[in-house]
Amino acid sequence: MRRDQIRTTRFEEQIALYRERLDAFPRVDLAHLPTPLDACANLTVSLGGPRIWIKRDDCTGLAMGGNKVRQHEFVLGAALAEGADCFVQGAASQSNHSRQLAAAGARLGIETHLLPKLDRMSSPIRGNYLLDHLLGAMITPIDPSASTIEAKAKLVEELRAQGKHPYITGMGADDSLVLAAVAYVETVFEIVEALSYDDLPDWIYTASQGSTQAGLLVGCEILGLTTRVLGVCPMDNTHEAYLTTHQILELAHGAARQLGYESALALDDILTTEEFVGGGYGLPTDAAIEAIRTVASTEGTLLDPVYTGKAFSALLAHVRSGRITQGENVIFIHTGGLPALFAYGDLLITGEANDTSP
Repeated sequence: MRRDQIRTTRFEEQIALYRERLDAFPRVDLAHLPTPLDACANLTVSLGGPRIWIKRDDCTGLAMGGNKVRQHEFVLGAALAEGADCFVQGAASQSNHSRQLAAAGARLGIETHLLPKLDRMSSPIRGNYLLDHLLGAMITPIDPSASTIEAKAKLVEELRAQGKHPYITGMGADDSLVLAAVAYVETVFEIVEALSYDDLPDWIYTASQGSTQAGLLVGCEILGLTTRVLGVCPMDNTHEAYLTTHQILELAHGAARQLGYESALALDDILTTEEFVGGGYGLPTDAAIEAIRTVASTEGTLLDPVYTGKAFSALLAHVRSGRITQGENVIFIHTGGLPALFAYGDLLITGEANDTSP
């Protein structure tokens, strides 16, 4: 048996073993899986080197898709197994997480409470915030300066006083963040199954607030891949939802334990960059707008201005600087967020974010 056949067989055995463990989790059926893995031939040529693929987790279905649909299969499976009869989430008005949770609640027939901030993107009602309303979520806006974590905790107390059994997702809910990481292990399996042995990724790039990157790292560890996973932060440490590299490592270790093994991942394995945040969370950068236009005009694929646009701007910068070299294989995880395009149209048309881009 050739070496590549031995390696392929080992991958198949590990994938089968860990899929069996994933199947043991309480889970709800929400996502269209596996998502496509698109080879970006035009972009590869235009950049003069590294082979680039986009893992299309914007195609998970359910209210315009996104990475949270994949994660909610596990998170909400656990919630329902615990007897939850309502979901609680809070974030920015254009939150992708909130929109996907509202859609999941509608699909499952579960009351969903959202606490959006009355930030600068909340009026007029458009983009993700419009979809929250259409999806039937119970919406209680909060002040932009308020703590989302505290507001969610207060709402949970009120709901419990009414005899309800709420389940919190997102920031401030450690258990749900670990399960969200568990969900992203499967993504690595899908990537490996879609590629030949010679095309295994040298890099995976993703917009990262924590769980997605942690799950990708665990998936790579399970298969023994040497792939470097880079999380491009959409926010800096002044934001309430920001996770440190230590916290991302804890999520990875927690996900591994959920899957029945002790991870050997160390702090040095958690690669993140805040260089592409720009003026702050939800504020597009000139580099992100360029990335959105570049990918749209070369591949016909759309990115969003808050997460994937900034993450892809990092990939472009690293190709141009030589950090990613000719002949390397790069997978970009498209985490969705496309409804936000229609909220940021003025900036995208002018092409000027008026920020300090890297």
